[in-house]
Amino acid sequence: MEFNKKRAEKRHQHREKGISLVESLLSLSLFFLLFFSSLQFFGFARNSFFKLKETETAREGALLALEKMKIDLLQGGLGLLGPSELGLCKGIEEKNLNLSILSKEKDFHLLDNIAAGQAQIFLETTQGMKKGREISIFDSKKGEIKGISSLKGNSITLDSPLNYSFLKEETRIILLKRTMLFFDAKKQIIRRKVNNSPSQPLLEEVVSFQFSYSEASNLLNLRLCLKPEKEKTYEISVFPKNMALASFR
Repeated sequence: MEFNKKRAEKRHQHREKGISLVESLLSLSLFFLLFFSSLQFFGFARNSFFKLKETETAREGALLALEKMKIDLLQGGLGLLGPSELGLCKGIEEKNLNLSILSKEKDFHLLDNIAAGQAQIFLETTQGMKKGREISIFDSKKGEIKGISSLKGNSITLDSPLNYSFLKEETRIILLKRTMLFFDAKKQIIRRKVNNSPSQPLLEEVVSFQFSYSEASNLLNLRLCLKPEKEKTYEISVFPKNMALASFR
């Protein structure tokens, strides 16, 4: 009897000294369960964060692109009152599904009178002019738009002969700035091109880009859609004030 009592006491002491293998395995299993659950939660949180960040980046890019286009559109028709009244050009127009924005960059002055059929003209300076750029030559009654074929000193050669004669004192020459906005559907990019320089990407991952201009209300609407996963369509309306000033004359 005393022997069994001592044996029971030894077993009790043994249990107090440690935990069993089963208890260890259960504790370890519970630990890994909590650990992997935490990993899954943090992975989900990480993916959600990057998705929100990507969406916000896309939103900021779209808004910046629209703001850049708005700045270009507000320049449409700037300094082109004379050529516009003569019907030589429009500050904003659609050309081959592209949006063309035209404005004045610089004034130039003739050194001599020029005659119809003449292709080479002499100016006080040709600084700022380049091959491939466009100029408007006009007086109060007539005018023409020509491209620059070449430059030499104070003279420029036009890409075609003039149709009219112009007097030095009555003639203005304007160097034109042409900005083109167009949609590269194949690469899903809105591009911007200034004069004869290479086009530059303005916004990527674009599904569609549409624009409409009402001359009656002088209101231009821009609308673009990003890829479906971006889940957003952006749209702005612009009132080109220079175009309005020209139409009120």
